[in-house]
Amino acid sequence: MKFAFMSVELFLLCKSHFFAKVVLFLTLYCISDLSIKNNILRKVMNRANRAKKI
Repeated sequence: MKFAFMSVELFLLCKSHFFAKVVLFLTLYCISDLSIKNNILRKVMNRANRAKKI
């Protein structure tokens, strides 16, 4: 009985590590995606501001 409880605990622990990794990777993806979008927006705004001055 104790062995079964330990294997269930181990299974849940492994599952929680998997979900933590998934959340971490999704967070990193969203941050990098947002950073890329902000960089593109900044470049477009700079080009637009330069075009007005000419």
